[in-house]
Amino acid sequence: MTFMVAPLMAQPKGQVDEYSPKVGQWQVSMIVGNSGFFNEDLNSYLVPSITNTEGSIGLPNGGTDASGDLSSYLNISGFNDNSFNIVGVQTKIFVSNLWELNTSFGVNIDMTPSKSYIEGDNTVPDMIIPDHKYINAQTSHNWYVTLGTNRYFRLQNPRVHPYMGLALTYQMAKLVTMEPYIGLTADGDDPRVYQSGTNIGQILCGKAAIVAGFEYSLSPGLVLGFEYNMGSYRYDILQMAARGFDVYTAFHQSVRVFETPVLKLGVRF
Repeated sequence: MTFMVAPLMAQPKGQVDEYSPKVGQWQVSMIVGNSGFFNEDLNSYLVPSITNTEGSIGLPNGGTDASGDLSSYLNISGFNDNSFNIVGVQTKIFVSNLWELNTSFGVNIDMTPSKSYIEGDNTVPDMIIPDHKYINAQTSHNWYVTLGTNRYFRLQNPRVHPYMGLALTYQMAKLVTMEPYIGLTADGDDPRVYQSGTNIGQILCGKAAIVAGFEYSLSPGLVLGFEYNMGSYRYDILQMAARGFDVYTAFHQSVRVFETPVLKLGVRF
């Protein structure tokens, strides 16, 4: 906020402006701030635990067996849930001295290899061999891409550049789990013979936002910025495909104001 209240000193006559953006320049920034991702703990949220003895699939229990809540999946438990971390990279190109086109993206990929169940042996009390629990093979992909444009405004201080614009974001989060050998049933059968051991879940999101912010030139070519969404509309589709069940689909919409504050450190060249 110090930069926002800095005196707007007039530029001396005849001095070359080394700080303002110019047509044809590029700017690459690291974005730090509110996470652009859905809940990153997809292994716990996106695909529910299903067995062949359960007769339902869907959202987690929201009070009764027939109800559920989207909050856990879509990070919508609060009006604004702002956890600060590194969330992506933004690239800009200035198509004029006042207008730019930009794109930003972030990717998070997690992979866990499987481990099969190993039966132990407790027939000899003094030499018990414990069971080895199995671990599902899990792969999650979580990524987003944003396209936008901003209009810059010139002040007397050539180091300070406020701007406003629009941004469109698409995000996809997907989790695939595959069961290895999980042991035999009471009848001595392998459950994998009768059912697939694969569960799939995904979230698709589209978002449109009005963006505002400002940039301060620490030195020629080195830029520190602050940005937030003045208003946004978001539409989410959540889908689950557990083994033996049809695809379960749920929808969510939200309208927010003054959200997703981020800091940016960029290089302009």
